[in-house]
Amino acid sequence: MKPIHLFTLGLSFIFLSSPLLAQDQPLTPTEKAQMLTTVKNIKGNVKKGRYGVHSSAISAFRAASSSPISAYEFYLKCYKEINFTRKGAKESEYRDWKSKNKDNLSSREHSTARRLQLQFLVLTLRAAQIPKDKSKEALVPELTTLMDNCLSAYPHLGRSKRILHSGATGSTFAEVYELQSTLSALKNWPRAPMDISGIYESTIFPIYRTPERVKELTAAWDKRISQEITLVAATDSTEAEIDFTNKTLPKLKWAKYLDLLRAGKKRVALTAMVSLVKSNPEHQDIDAWLEELEGYLSGEVEPSSFEDAAKEAESLAARKKQNGGTNSPANSNRNDAQKALEGLNLGGRRGNREIPKDVDVDRIRELFNRR
Repeated sequence: MKPIHLFTLGLSFIFLSSPLLAQDQPLTPTEKAQMLTTVKNIKGNVKKGRYGVHSSAISAFRAASSSPISAYEFYLKCYKEINFTRKGAKESEYRDWKSKNKDNLSSREHSTARRLQLQFLVLTLRAAQIPKDKSKEALVPELTTLMDNCLSAYPHLGRSKRILHSGATGSTFAEVYELQSTLSALKNWPRAPMDISGIYESTIFPIYRTPERVKELTAAWDKRISQEITLVAATDSTEAEIDFTNKTLPKLKWAKYLDLLRAGKKRVALTAMVSLVKSNPEHQDIDAWLEELEGYLSGEVEPSSFEDAAKEAESLAARKKQNGGTNSPANSNRNDAQKALEGLNLGGRRGNREIPKDVDVDRIRELFNRR
């Protein structure tokens, strides 16, 4: 019986191994084509389903953001769904939670912040529907207006300010519609409406960073600086205002002038840089600025290109996301902006380049020597 049993096992092994041996054979062109068609069909269905979810969410978010009361009621509905209904909790548990948190949740501060967060999510979902190879420029005016609205409300939001600094894609609203996986993959788009540095560096500036669009780039820089000033003023902190004026604001201006230099506006940029170093002799970056400025004027250094700046910005954004994203208060947000500027404001390439012909070098050096 034993030899027969072994023979049977041997036959079984041969037959079971046959499919495995077939799997090692290369795919035929027909098989590849069939599989590719299947994958494309699945991909199309996924996009259709995702577009439907996004459209549904946009409609719901728009309706809820029509007023602070609507935003409050929608927040309660979403929070209940996530934290009570889906967990099988009793209705009485939800009522107890709502009663304990009524003062905060029903406050105008909280409702206003949630309303603005919903408006930001609507823009984010619209950005997600734009093909990757298309520009999001059409959304920039609405995004800038939303930032202005957030800044107008900011001084009156109390503890709810943190909502505008927190990643909206991880909010209760996004969670109830299960948007995190798709929105977290959205590139060149901010995660919170008060991430001013991220909004400009990842979304707005890249659109205008070309010599042909220098006027729009200049206007965008002026708008950013204005909004940064408004944000720090809203903190109602003398210490924060002094720190911003003495440290961050000069960095922002240097970054603006460097962009103008990259765009070919040499006279304007170099003259402004000289004025900046004259006005900020005690700044922490003064030595690096002076060295770089001397290089630009002598022709020994040329500014990094827009492409290099973009790569550096992407790297900084990735590190920022890895270190915890935008879940930080205003002071931390300004610190992040300050750190980001360190990578973008400085650094040039040594090369044999003539002094720009349209620059009055003698006049600039005269100003430079008066520091």
